[in-house]
Amino acid sequence: MTAAPLPRLPGLFHVGWVVRDCAAAQAELRARLGAGPFVSAGEESRFDQALVHGKPTPFALKIAFGALGGVLLELLQPLDDRSPHAEFLAACGEGLHHLAFLVPDFDEQLAAVRAAHPGADLLIDGTGPGNPVRWVYLDAGMARGTVIELLERTPQSEALFGSALGLLGAGTLGSGARRLTPRQPGTGCPPVLICYHAR
Repeated sequence: MTAAPLPRLPGLFHVGWVVRDCAAAQAELRARLGAGPFVSAGEESRFDQALVHGKPTPFALKIAFGALGGVLLELLQPLDDRSPHAEFLAACGEGLHHLAFLVPDFDEQLAAVRAAHPGADLLIDGTGPGNPVRWVYLDAGMARGTVIELLERTPQSEALFGSALGLLGAGTLGSGARRLTPRQPGTGCPPVLICYHAR
């Protein structure tokens, strides 16, 4: 039986790429493909309130955004072995991890996923208090092997990601500053993560 399609997605926000070394990946992408400029989210982005496989499991990533041929890249370096990004790196090596979309109809999108995949397990849940932006990772099986990330488009998400989009000269989400907007202490980056694993 074919699942009902999700409500139509807006244009692509970014491509998430898992890497072993964020700085080395930036240098290689600059040298080989002319990518850049890049902006960093800092030395460590922590997810202290996340549930991984239903259990409280803090994890950390090093994250940078950069421009490549009109596409925004998000480079994600696992800093421990507890994140889905670390699992991906161990199983698949470096490479394309997800496609991300900023959606104004977040609740509608998420409800459609749950209706289409009622047996889906919650792989990661970071929706605890103190998270200024809601976002989800949808299981790779739902998109032919690629994780789909939905981020709720709000004034907070526009402020959070505006400078990253400024790398592309896309002024639709904020200024073209070369520094990411700081997050509230202890909220992590990005602030909310839900991954679905379809059975």
